[in-house]
Amino acid sequence: MLLAISGVILVFVLVLVLFYSKVRISIQYTYVENNQHVTISIFIFMIRFFKKKYDLRAFVTDKNLLEEIKFDSFSAKIKALHQTWKEATQLLTDMLKKVHLHHFSWITTGGTGDAFTTGLASGGIWSIKGIITGYLLEKVRLDCHPYIYVEPQFQQKFLRTDVDCMFSIRFGQAIQALIKLNRK
Repeated sequence: MLLAISGVILVFVLVLVLFYSKVRISIQYTYVENNQHVTISIFIFMIRFFKKKYDLRAFVTDKNLLEEIKFDSFSAKIKALHQTWKEATQLLTDMLKKVHLHHFSWITTGGTGDAFTTGLASGGIWSIKGIITGYLLEKVRLDCHPYIYVEPQFQQKFLRTDVDCMFSIRFGQAIQALIKLNRK
């Protein structure tokens, strides 16, 4: 009887420790000339439990989206997209409030082959990065200084971007967010 009670208490304590422990997730994304891959690593108690590299070219479809949209259904599709966007934004905002960002680096290098258009493209990339990073940093708890960099290559024609980030969330909050995502 005493052994069964101590076993139940031990299981309860282990569940509580796991539920309140932090899960660290590391994501590295690289895009180079139509080659995209992302590496995701998951750590619990500083022990890596999962690491996988995904080639994102397998997820790209060749289907032309404009073929599916017809003029008479355009309004309904826009309304549905707007509703989906509102729900996704609310879910993302709720989830990001619980996230601690430990490392964030976003480096982009590239050029168009022409100095003038490379300068314009670099300015556009800076603005897009500023908007995305500003939104992200407004929503998460920041434990680091983000590193954002754009390096124009005026005489070359290529694009490369690397995003490297590490964030943590409590295990219980991650499960709760996944349940909410599954409901939507």
